[in-house]
Amino acid sequence: KRFQRPGELLRMALSSIAETAAARTGLELIRATARKDRQAFKELYDRHAPRVGRYLYTLLKQPDLVDEAMNDTLLAAWQNADRFDPAVGQLSTWLFGIAHHEGLKILRRVGRFRADQSLDTRSPAAFDEDQEGEQNFQAVALNSPEQTVLGWELGGVLQWALEQLPTEQRGVIELAFGEELSYSEIAAIVGCPTNTVKTRVFHARKKLAQFLAQRGF
Repeated sequence: KRFQRPGELLRMALSSIAETAAARTGLELIRATARKDRQAFKELYDRHAPRVGRYLYTLLKQPDLVDEAMNDTLLAAWQNADRFDPAVGQLSTWLFGIAHHEGLKILRRVGRFRADQSLDTRSPAAFDEDQEGEQNFQAVALNSPEQTVLGWELGGVLQWALEQLPTEQRGVIELAFGEELSYSEIAAIVGCPTNTVKTRVFHARKKLAQFLAQRGF
């Protein structure tokens, strides 16, 4: 049997420690953060920052504003980690909710918030049945080979169309199709009833289809 040298034993021990740290759940990390464990907070940041940052960029569109919103989100998470309740929702939903409200605060401050003025008296079930004018956007939104091909073809046109949407509609589209969250999760993030989320998604999809049709798609 080969004798393991001290250096090999040390590397194995460090590797085991690293694997244990990586295996810590989000709940363990946020509870450690509530105890002001900076290493846990760093792990939490590394795990969630890419998704949260992408969402903030969808809302704000300016890197300097995204950085400001991300800093505000991190500060709020650090200061309020003890308030997270796993019985209410997932940690990622809680973090997205903080980011959403910090992003909207910045948009209002700089005068770039665009409220959704769309009104619709139909029931939410009717939104799921209404297919007219939505085929183009649905093709892009679904996870399929067609999505990839159309994504290449649309490129900046789809990005342009998204930027034409009111802030609240753009946000729910990113959460629904970019992050693949449920209506109930989105409602918890943006702080509104589930039916309101359905309404916003419905109008956003319809507008996107119209914008794409204007550009020949």
